[in-house]
Amino acid sequence: MTKPKILGLILTVGLLLPVAIAQGGGQARQHPGPGKNQQQRPIGKAGDWIRNHQGMTPEQQQRALENDPGFKNLPAARQEALRERLRKFNSLDPQQRERAMRRWEFLETLKPEQREQLRQSNQELKNLPEGRQLMVHKALRSLRQMTPEGREEVFKSDRFHTTFSGQEQGILKRLSAFSPPPEEPPAEPGR
Repeated sequence: MTKPKILGLILTVGLLLPVAIAQGGGQARQHPGPGKNQQQRPIGKAGDWIRNHQGMTPEQQQRALENDPGFKNLPAARQEALRERLRKFNSLDPQQRERAMRRWEFLETLKPEQREQLRQSNQELKNLPEGRQLMVHKALRSLRQMTPEGREEVFKSDRFHTTFSGQEQGILKRLSAFSPPPEEPPAEPGR
């Protein structure tokens, strides 16, 4: 599976699983807190759902999903799509699952309109030809390492305008405004 497809899968699961669980009417579940007290935390976020169920086998997670009241209220086609996404998540290697968890935690910090903008921009990126996707991903990684002023300089440059189409420029401008956690943990100095 290519990196853009893995990223798409992670973002899809991260954006759709919480929607399904949130259909449970804003219910709250017990979530172990840092101390001896238990705190109520509303369900509805994929990262929370996975964290709450991470000690389970994939089969136990599947049963927990099936028994979730919010899940039960969804149409059959949506339920099946979420079952499949959970199966795909569980088929990822541990590093890929960890990256997914970091991304979910990042997504949870965004406002709903920011998540929608991110989702739309990623969908637009996914619709580009594979070679262009790779080129945009490479530029995006570079842009995210720059200061906002540095990005603005790049956006104004002739090279940027001749290298990327108008659509690609829009995708890069929108997505570079977000700073998700890095794909890979930073390398140790001296390596």
